[in-house]
Amino acid sequence: MKKLQKISIFFIFTVCILGFLSSCKNSKKDPYASIRDIKNPTFRDYLKIQKHLKKDKREYLKFFSISSKKGAELLDKNYLKKAKEFRFVGKKRQMKPIFEKLYFNSSKEDKERCIICYTSYNKNYSQGIERLKKALALIGYKGHFIYRIGGWPNLEQGSLKYSHVLFAFKPFFFREVKNMGYENVLWLDSAILPLQSLDTIFEKIEKNGYFGYRASFILSEYTNEFVLNLFDVTPKQANFIETKEAGILGLNLESFIGNTILDRWQRAAENGGFYSARHDQNALSLIAYKLDLKKFEDSNISRPSEAEYITKDSVFFLDRSISYLQNKTGEE
Repeated sequence: MKKLQKISIFFIFTVCILGFLSSCKNSKKDPYASIRDIKNPTFRDYLKIQKHLKKDKREYLKFFSISSKKGAELLDKNYLKKAKEFRFVGKKRQMKPIFEKLYFNSSKEDKERCIICYTSYNKNYSQGIERLKKALALIGYKGHFIYRIGGWPNLEQGSLKYSHVLFAFKPFFFREVKNMGYENVLWLDSAILPLQSLDTIFEKIEKNGYFGYRASFILSEYTNEFVLNLFDVTPKQANFIETKEAGILGLNLESFIGNTILDRWQRAAENGGFYSARHDQNALSLIAYKLDLKKFEDSNISRPSEAEYITKDSVFFLDRSISYLQNKTGEE
């Protein structure tokens, strides 16, 4: 009997050791394997993911510097830097993820209009959110504003396992607010400054199912064949596909087209469709192409990026100083 007990104890001990070693091996490849509760990550969990992003040699990162146009490397290496230095939390312990809902001239129960914005703890992105709050008050915005600084959206559905995908926070934030019951949702990058009433924008979102702007470059310049294959698009076709901006995007989440865009955008984030130089933007452009979406607008007048070009017809201003300056602590 004692011999049997010893064998049982040894067997259990061996299984535990093998399980521990297997867990250690897997955690080196998978930054999420060691997170006890993927739906409720701790400050330390976010630090683990940050360390993995910085140190791990991820094969797909090579796609960030390849263009399908000639197969040549892109000169701009900023995409790779962003992928390796993404910060879910700040360098100081008190710089934890922030999630907040604000109500402008509307009740908590009114979920017809919502603006969303997410920023990491890199550079001075969070300053853009503070400025955005003031701008929404000044223009008399009517609706909710939900923002996150650090952390990750839609944790309840396990989306943290895609936090290594650069800019995947956009579709996942849309998904999160859809689950909250919001109808017409407008994403604004933290570098975007609203200049006047957004009523017309939300009316277009509700009527058309989406709202956005056309970009000024051709898709093949910043994407690669790996991503094109996922969308069943050839490099030759990509030479003639007009790109769309992703810094301002509105979706009617009660419409068929709005939900179709979101479903495909999220799927692209999950299956490698964001693995190119302009990650979310290229995926959105390919989705718009496949769905033959024609109502993306010209941004030159409505969304200038130089102060001297702002007119009475300008609805937004793209202030690039928000994304190109360091914050007060010198955070990259």
